[in-house]
Amino acid sequence: MHINKKEGRYMNQIMQYKKITEGKTKIIWAIPGTDEVLIESKDDITAGDGAKRNLIEGKGCFSTETTCNCFRLLNVAGMPTHFVRRVNGRTFRARRLQMIPIELVARRIATGSFLNRHPDIQEGIVFDELEVEFFLKDDDRHDPLMGYSESDGFWYLWNAKTPLSSDPIDKLDSVSIMEGQILDGKVVAELEAISRRVFLIFEKAWARQDVTLVDLKIECGYAADGTLLVGDVIDNDSWRIWPSGDKSQMKDKQVYRNLEHTTPEALDAVKKNYAWVAEATAKFLA
Repeated sequence: MHINKKEGRYMNQIMQYKKITEGKTKIIWAIPGTDEVLIESKDDITAGDGAKRNLIEGKGCFSTETTCNCFRLLNVAGMPTHFVRRVNGRTFRARRLQMIPIELVARRIATGSFLNRHPDIQEGIVFDELEVEFFLKDDDRHDPLMGYSESDGFWYLWNAKTPLSSDPIDKLDSVSIMEGQILDGKVVAELEAISRRVFLIFEKAWARQDVTLVDLKIECGYAADGTLLVGDVIDNDSWRIWPSGDKSQMKDKQVYRNLEHTTPEALDAVKKNYAWVAEATAKFLA
């Protein structure tokens, strides 16, 4: 991908910052003297806890474009987020958060792994009331489903890819999941409410373009002042979207997950989907 001189100078500047962490698809850099960070999206695309990985030139820019469009919409809607501003093609500036290691997933339509856990539910069933699930961010455990028990204060974990049973695979107390924070029933209720509200905001925005938001994954974290904010990124890896409600027209990361062979032609089709989504989300505030 061509990088102009201005962007090249900026990327050189970033390299002087301290790298806080680097994940499969992004790098987070500390901004000296501030409580803010730079979040840089990479061109990597992965699936299966990173077992499947490819590079798609330009994906980092499409992801950043989509993320910035999404956070701008949330900010305008009054949803507290960590987003500050976009700084270049693949990087945006945000408040630094202590991230809660939980993926919050809201579902409008039954599909994907939800069917593995609920084999009695037919694919395509539309939930009048959103289904909200929590998953522990833990690659070694393959991101298990979580459930909080008010009676004993424990989080119980289940295999996310098999039918739910009465026997969890493990349990964690409410203070061991996140350093310095007690993730109790009050926090559970807050996270669930945030997940529902964020989903409804995007569902309405996508509906204006005749696109069905099937499900959505977000993450949250605590700012230095203790405020709970929507954080991380919200891009085309974060949801399932079906134009005209037609699964066969999906534009999201599931297309990549479904690939049997990652040929150049197949990856180019995935790239076009990410470009389409970046352009479509730019219309959220139009």
